[in-house]
Amino acid sequence: MLLAMRTIKKKYIILFICMLSSTIFAQDFVKIGAYSGYFSPKDDILNEVYGGKDVIIGLKIGVHVWQGFYAYLSTMQYQQVGETQLGDVTRLQLNPLSLSLRYTFSLGVVNPYLEGGFTQVYFSEKSDIGNTKDSGSGFSADAGIEFHLSNRFIFDLGAHYSQVRVQPGEIEVDLGGFQVGISFLVAF
Repeated sequence: MLLAMRTIKKKYIILFICMLSSTIFAQDFVKIGAYSGYFSPKDDILNEVYGGKDVIIGLKIGVHVWQGFYAYLSTMQYQQVGETQLGDVTRLQLNPLSLSLRYTFSLGVVNPYLEGGFTQVYFSEKSDIGNTKDSGSGFSADAGIEFHLSNRFIFDLGAHYSQVRVQPGEIEVDLGGFQVGISFLVAF
């Protein structure tokens, strides 16, 4: 009986906190969700060795800053297996981490946006001839449309471009590129 009373009290406390937070924070104060897209590397060497275009997945978190402006943090992962000209098998993993500022034009159910920011790409390449692990930074730009399915659920369709030049050896490589993707966001 005592355990049941504690459980009920906890539920009421959680309900009270949720109600309080919904009145204190504006609608869409935080947006969080999964991302999936199609990534096309800009660099010719990456396209030649790894075959280029493939799926990229990740997470996005946006926090309302001021009147239509959101600060976004997104992290993604892109993996490919390729073969060098000498026939060596090589594996590439890119982990972009982006911090950007988005302006969303609030038009109702369909809201276009523009976004720009800073991208840090952590990468590792493992092959029979050696391994490379490093990071580089650059810029990113986004444009897209948010479709509000309800007060809390948002479908985000967008395009992303980034430029991140690194020089892990003798050759400079651009780990950025173009991608199109979708996010399913939950707004709090």
